[in-house]
Amino acid sequence: MKEKKPILNYNEIIDLIKNQTNHLLIGNGFNYGLGINTSYKSIFDKMIENDRGVYKEATPIVENCNYDLELFIGELEEDINSDNVFLKKYIRNKIKFDFMKAAHEIVKTGIKNIYAEKNEGVYLLLQNFTNFFSLNYDSCLYLLLLKYKPIDNEPNNVIAFEPSIKFIEEDMNAQQNNIYTEIKEARRTGKLKITFGDESDSLEKALNKLTKTHFQIEVNAYSKANNKGWKTKDIDKVVNLIFEEEKRNFFLKKIDDGSRQMSLFSNEREFIFDVNSITQNVFFLHGAFHIYKDGRKIKKITQESDKALYEKLEEILNNEEQDIVCVFQQENKIDAINQNEYLLNCYTKLGSLTGNMVIIGSSLADNDNHIFKQINNSGIETVFISSLMREIEKNFELAKRRFPSKKIYLFDAETISYEVPGE
Repeated sequence: MKEKKPILNYNEIIDLIKNQTNHLLIGNGFNYGLGINTSYKSIFDKMIENDRGVYKEATPIVENCNYDLELFIGELEEDINSDNVFLKKYIRNKIKFDFMKAAHEIVKTGIKNIYAEKNEGVYLLLQNFTNFFSLNYDSCLYLLLLKYKPIDNEPNNVIAFEPSIKFIEEDMNAQQNNIYTEIKEARRTGKLKITFGDESDSLEKALNKLTKTHFQIEVNAYSKANNKGWKTKDIDKVVNLIFEEEKRNFFLKKIDDGSRQMSLFSNEREFIFDVNSITQNVFFLHGAFHIYKDGRKIKKITQESDKALYEKLEEILNNEEQDIVCVFQQENKIDAINQNEYLLNCYTKLGSLTGNMVIIGSSLADNDNHIFKQINNSGIETVFISSLMREIEKNFELAKRRFPSKKIYLFDAETISYEVPGE
């Protein structure tokens, strides 16, 4: 007789984990759910686009390597004379740089989706977790967590592309300032009256209960009806700012990626990871593009512009004493983890957990089996795993093999919604 699979929906998972000790582990599928495709294939496609087809000629090799970056580089290096150390190093650094640049561009283009109205309720998920773990190289998770970081936290402790995703990057102009106070007051105290035929047959709804899209529609209608002459772009900008301010009411108690400012009085404000931190709760299990090793220290890139980020990445790749902390290979990842203090600290933390683990966007692939073994050896009791319905059978069998000592629940990935529930 077939074992019955406990299959839930997203809202049931949220209800089950409330008021418990929970941890979140994300893979590429999590980004995809927010509208950002950072799959290896998507990154290689962006590399082809950026270099006007230079990488297109290598597509068959990339596919044969199953989009494994290190394996792809290794295949190319085999065709280079073993004595030509310069060319091997150049090829390796050039491809890694192009890969990171392409991934950054995908994230930057798609980052607006994190702040789209359909994702405004993602804090309802995030607020349930003590620790956050990512299998991805990009910093989408960190950007998302920063969105709900208390305002009074250190403003300079930022990653390279944070400034590009702010709702309001420049001050409002005079016209926008003129309408801000009126719209803000309407949002605070106004009511929407809806009449059905007879005047006595009506209902009222507070404007502060409307979604952003609905609120924008009503403000535009109010402007036209009262000959305010407000431009749509000004209304949109002011409404965006008001809703961003409202979101500041929702913040996570603690967001700590483990980096600390170590050069307070220096012109160059460096952030160095404390690999012995006991308060860190954001972990990149395979590293990330904004984390690099400089001698014996692990540092964070905090440049505010794309140009500065790319210059820093090139500088690191061409410096014998520095290296980006990223496990680019698909196989034997544990070997790279054991050789890096930051990665080892993240991996060790994973094995010390208790409570529940929620996994979103992971295919439970063999090349991440070291991660799943660590979870299985931890004090975690229950594992909740997102899955497409068409892959439920396969993923349930995989989950039983990955987590033989845990209670397992699968939930339908297509039921995941980060929209704020209707009032």
